[in-house]
Amino acid sequence: MEAKLKEMNPKEEDSLFYCHSSEDRIVLSHAMFWTMTQLQFFKSKLRKEKFFLLLRQYQEEMLDAFLQDDDYFSDLLHYCNILYEMLPTILMASHLKTEKDTPKLAAISLVATGYAGDMPEEFANELLDDIDYHFNKVKCRKIEGMMPRLMKMVESEMEGMRR
Repeated sequence: MEAKLKEMNPKEEDSLFYCHSSEDRIVLSHAMFWTMTQLQFFKSKLRKEKFFLLLRQYQEEMLDAFLQDDDYFSDLLHYCNILYEMLPTILMASHLKTEKDTPKLAAISLVATGYAGDMPEEFANELLDDIDYHFNKVKCRKIEGMMPRLMKMVESEMEGMRR
């Protein structure tokens, strides 16, 4: 999959995370995507798609490793990045193109990547510091609190895709 990604996007500038100023910003993008894609927000078959479930699982494990400062954090982040970068290609696959939630998932990925990469440093650090455990599960409470605003951004992005 990594070789295919490099073939499709040979230049570093083609990466979704190219403009992110640090690894922490990339982690924040994944945390935002993971929070925004909770399964209850999707009604179609997409919520059972193996690729989507695997990406979310890797993101949760990566966030867990980030919190614990585990040695395998960088490997998990690398795998998350590969899966995330392949997301647009996979969403355009014939069997997913017609799913009702495909545009929403594409818009969420754009918002999570763009907003986490562009927000003020102090706010990004505040969101990263908020990622913690709640009943032995990774939680991003401040990102959850931002959901109404983030979903408005997603709707705006979807509207732009329709034009």
